[in-house]
Amino acid sequence: MRRFDLRSTVHPLRHLLGGGSVVAFNAGPDGEVWIVLALEPLDYRTPGNGFATFAKTIPDRGQRYRVLSLRHGQVELDVVIDGEPFNIHLVQPVGDTVLLACARCEYRGADDVDRNGRLYSRDGRALGSLILGDGIESLQATRAGELWTGYFDEGVFGNYGWGVPLGAAGLVAWNRDGGKVYDYDPPPGVGSIADCYALNVATDDDVWCCYYTDFPLVHLRDKRVVSTWNVPVSGSHAFAVAQGHALFAGAYRDPDTFHLVRLEPEGKARLQRRFELRDAAGDVVTKARIVGRGGLLHALAGDVLYEIDIADMLDLRER
Repeated sequence: MRRFDLRSTVHPLRHLLGGGSVVAFNAGPDGEVWIVLALEPLDYRTPGNGFATFAKTIPDRGQRYRVLSLRHGQVELDVVIDGEPFNIHLVQPVGDTVLLACARCEYRGADDVDRNGRLYSRDGRALGSLILGDGIESLQATRAGELWTGYFDEGVFGNYGWGVPLGAAGLVAWNRDGGKVYDYDPPPGVGSIADCYALNVATDDDVWCCYYTDFPLVHLRDKRVVSTWNVPVSGSHAFAVAQGHALFAGAYRDPDTFHLVRLEPEGKARLQRRFELRDAAGDVVTKARIVGRGGLLHALAGDVLYEIDIADMLDLRER
């Protein structure tokens, strides 16, 4: 199938992203983009023992993080957080606060668990912490402050001391105080989550996910599964959804290709077009961090931010 060029809005960020390492990239419930940079050297892995290394939840020294919020490439928040004890991989706004989270969480006993959700004011003051469990793949908050977390396999089946992981369902919702309010339960005929590859919290009521092993696209409304589709894309880590279509970023054999899929009745889905995202020089953009919210995909490749609206792809499809 022929590949078409993907339409996007481009925001160069070279003036903002120098002097740090991007460790978290996400989109908020109002379409804003969030970026976290580590300002000190990263300390993410244990020393090698000749066989393997392991992810560190807590570095040897506290880290300095710079947190940016952007809307259409314009800065809305730029704050430095000093002395954060955890390695941070995820970021979301929760009401007037900012939630930074470590993807890993060690369980050493009922009263000794990593509090890997870190709450800060928008001027960088520590406000509190939450336990969100181990193996977090995705984190997105609603406008009302509800938190949705999708988990990769270690968070589902257990590691880091967890016999019964908090993320065993693969997809969990929490209130802003860290109380669990929902565990995913697949409908009949749809497999359970072994690894939640992609999450899209489109509105306060509408949540979408796609997961391993069979990669169904699942639509939840008010925490009930209302629709599922067998989509012809496996291994995508981000998607946008709108107007009866989904735009998937990447797949197992096409990591830099975007797939536009039409969502049809009775759980059927049809691949309509393939797209490639190109930079100013005309080269295909590779190894981008990509996140989906509603009908938008946000991609960060180096120091360039791309905003992709699925509606533009639908317009192109009709030509």
